[in-house]
Amino acid sequence: MDKKEILAFITKNPTCFVATTDGKKPHVRAFGTFRADEKGIIFNTQTAKDVYKQMAKHPDVELCYLADDCVIRITGTVQWLEDMALKKEIAEARPFLKDQAKEHGWDFVKVFTLKNAKANVSEMKKGPPKPGAPKTWIDM
Repeated sequence: MDKKEILAFITKNPTCFVATTDGKKPHVRAFGTFRADEKGIIFNTQTAKDVYKQMAKHPDVELCYLADDCVIRITGTVQWLEDMALKKEIAEARPFLKDQAKEHGWDFVKVFTLKNAKANVSEMKKGPPKPGAPKTWIDM
């Protein structure tokens, strides 16, 4: 897979698992990708959530998408986006955010992408990777 195919895969399968750390303790939770295109893979969260606090303190994360016997892992560093137009676009698609922004202010809604992102693809239908084989990483 190349970058374009990975972005298409994410668009078709937007649910991923995000791994963060809290000190030495790992945490994983499901996230819905808002958009995946040449501008980046875009997500949102809220400042009250533990995941936001973990990413703010330890911004290196890993994503994992799984569908159709294909696993895509993406590693990178959280980059917070303070783009009001993008926040409002996300809130239109996810109406519960409008109420939260009304109650807590737009700063409560946090939007992020990954910088220095690299993806590794394992297509199980082609067979599992050989133990010890070097991994191929694709710049995102």
